[in-house]
Amino acid sequence: MIRDRVLKILDDLGVQYAVVGAVAVAARGVVRSTLDLDLLTTDTRVLRESVWAGLPDVDVRKGDSNDPLAGVVRIGPKAERIDIVVGRWKWEQRVIERAQPAEVQGAILRVPITSDLILLKLSAGGSLDQQDIVRLLAVGPRDQLIAEVNEKIVELPIDAQQLWTRLIAS
Repeated sequence: MIRDRVLKILDDLGVQYAVVGAVAVAARGVVRSTLDLDLLTTDTRVLRESVWAGLPDVDVRKGDSNDPLAGVVRIGPKAERIDIVVGRWKWEQRVIERAQPAEVQGAILRVPITSDLILLKLSAGGSLDQQDIVRLLAVGPRDQLIAEVNEKIVELPIDAQQLWTRLIAS
């Protein structure tokens, strides 16, 4: 299984990572179907193509200086796809460090706490991300999640902060 090979490579390198995306949202109580597994790290070693030698369908994309991401590594065919999102900000590393073990697709993997997952969704800012935030708040506890996000939101770009203000007002 490609997932197990990817996780072993990351673990052998000592890369800190957390599950993000739809799988993480599902692990935090909001059911959403997906075929792929998304991981977040800030460790740029994963952007070396040599790290993934021997794995099928590897596409390494490095972000430029204007990109909010350091890069993305896409591994495997669509049915088993794993995307490794490489962040570049200290707040993203803190999200990874605070992540907690949870059962994910038959394995124990680290998943961001719900308020951190909301921060990641705010940073991404897409329409599906906004829907996920609304659903995560509905699963709750809403007031506690809002307080936790409010404590950390200043670390995010102004557009994410403005989005947060609009979402909790509606």
